[in-house]
Amino acid sequence: MKEVRPLERGGNAKTIIMKGVKHYTEDGEYKGETHKMDGEVHTGAKHSETSKVVSHKPGGPFKMRTPFRCWKGYTAGGRTKPSPSGKKTPGGNTKMVPDCKPE
Repeated sequence: MKEVRPLERGGNAKTIIMKGVKHYTEDGEYKGETHKMDGEVHTGAKHSETSKVVSHKPGGPFKMRTPFRCWKGYTAGGRTKPSPSGKKTPGGNTKMVPDCKPE
């Protein structure tokens, strides 16, 4: 359900209300309280070390479903290279991506 409310300073702001939508963790459906942190919804009313990310889909964003692959007509041959975007892993290292070359 979407709700549009006028802003105090004028204009409109769209607020998307997600009440009644099911949440899922890696372990299955989650029915407890949730909170938002860093743009993600987590379990528990407040964040703690045991908070887990929840999703609106049973498969969720918990695990990467397919490894990085090359486009059709390209192969990596098992080689990797540093990400051109410079993205980092949670450990602070540069993320590695397939070194795709035309077949």
